[in-house]
Amino acid sequence: MSLKLIPAAALAVALSACASNPPPRDLGRLAFMVGCWTSPLPVKAGENLNLEVWSPSESGLMFGYATTVKDGALVTWEQSRIDLKNARATYSASPEGQRAVVFVEAPQPPPVEGTPAAPPSITFENGDHDYPQRIRYHRTETGLAASISKLDGTRPFNYSWVPCKY
Repeated sequence: MSLKLIPAAALAVALSACASNPPPRDLGRLAFMVGCWTSPLPVKAGENLNLEVWSPSESGLMFGYATTVKDGALVTWEQSRIDLKNARATYSASPEGQRAVVFVEAPQPPPVEGTPAAPPSITFENGDHDYPQRIRYHRTETGLAASISKLDGTRPFNYSWVPCKY
């Protein structure tokens, strides 16, 4: 082989490798949650900086974690998993390594004809747990939000995140 053909052959191999990339992956029905989310910045002294991270679905499982930092110190952390393999998803949360608490996807009301589509959301419930009993994630114009409460809506607490910037 001529030395002049070696660069051309290398270029052809490189281009064929690029052309053989797999198609974009399906992030699953909860794609709106996938990614790294953080409290809007800047966070003032004495306020919490919340971080929430969710993986794409891998064979019907999503993995997540959350941290809360205050004044540079880790205040709390949680590992989570969403199992999408059944008709109703389950959300398992393990705060600070404790035994997991399981919440089941609540049915969503059907869309009202003639009204704009609601932003993507999912709600999980567990009436036997002390608090929270309801966890709802939903997409916002600027990112992701979650709310936790008792089943009757009392003791609400809201989180709001924007995409992380590295």
